[in-house]
Amino acid sequence: MKILFKIILIVVSTLYCTITYSQNNFVSLTSSDFIKGLDNKDYLREKLLENGLTLTGKDGNGVNEYWSYKSFLLVDIIYSPGNENIIKVGVNDTLAGLPKRLLQSFPHKNAGISDANLSTVNAEPINKKISYSLKYSRDSDYVNVLIWFDEPYYFFEYNKGK
Repeated sequence: MKILFKIILIVVSTLYCTITYSQNNFVSLTSSDFIKGLDNKDYLREKLLENGLTLTGKDGNGVNEYWSYKSFLLVDIIYSPGNENIIKVGVNDTLAGLPKRLLQSFPHKNAGISDANLSTVNAEPINKKISYSLKYSRDSDYVNVLIWFDEPYYFFEYNKGK
C-alpha cells in the first residue's frame, strides 16, 4: 500500500510539474488585442500584463513604451496623438503557435466578403524575401499589419490611418 501510494504521488507530481512548466511560455494575445490597443492603450497594457509581459522602458513624454516577455516576445508601442499609432511585435520563433494565431486572428475583408478565413495563411514561409501586408478597412479608417521574419523573430507591425 505504501509503495502504491508513493508511485501515485510520483506520477501525479511529475504530471503536475510537466503541465505547469510547459504552460509557462503560452501567450494568449491575438491580432484583435493589438488592433483594439491601437485605439486604447490602457486596454493593451492590461492584456500585456495578463500575459506576463513587463514594461521594460518608456520615453520621457510617454509616447513610446517597450514591453517584453522573457525575450520571447517584444512589444513596442508608439502613440502619436494626432498621428499614426504603431504597435510593433517581435515573436521569437521558439514561441510556437503565436505567429500563426496572430495571422489567423487578423480581421480580413476581401471583395465584399467579411471575415474571410485566413487559416490557409501559413507563417512558416515568411522570411526576409517573403512578407505579408494585410489591411482591414473600418468605418472611417483602416488597420494595416506588415509581417516579416528576421532570424529569430517574426515581426508584426500594426498601424492605423485615415
